[in-house]
Amino acid sequence: YFQPFQLFLGATALTLVFVGFVWTAENKIAVRRFRRNHPSVCLVAILGSSYLLLSILGGVNVFLLGITFPVLIILLHASVRLRSLKNKLENRLESIGLKRTPMGLLLEALGQEQEAGS
Repeated sequence: YFQPFQLFLGATALTLVFVGFVWTAENKIAVRRFRRNHPSVCLVAILGSSYLLLSILGGVNVFLLGITFPVLIILLHASVRLRSLKNKLENRLESIGLKRTPMGLLLEALGQEQEAGS
């Protein structure tokens, strides 16, 4: 079923929580340090607080199927894609800062920085 208002509500809630977290992490030293030391916990906290906000407002099903599921598919695709020579070259260019991808910017804002050896 398709419920555009519920999908818009879910997208707005997730965006507000994400922007609030990034703004807080940029302005508060303790949150920035926590994000750097525990990036996975921060990602789970963002998704969990969005889920909590939507469960209060209603529309949890739409949040799970319309927002979280596509993000899960994107992350699965990124984790199982083939590692070709071209992809390795592009990863090196991004790691030294010559090229910035949208996914790289999103992961950097979440604190999920790429490791040097990967």
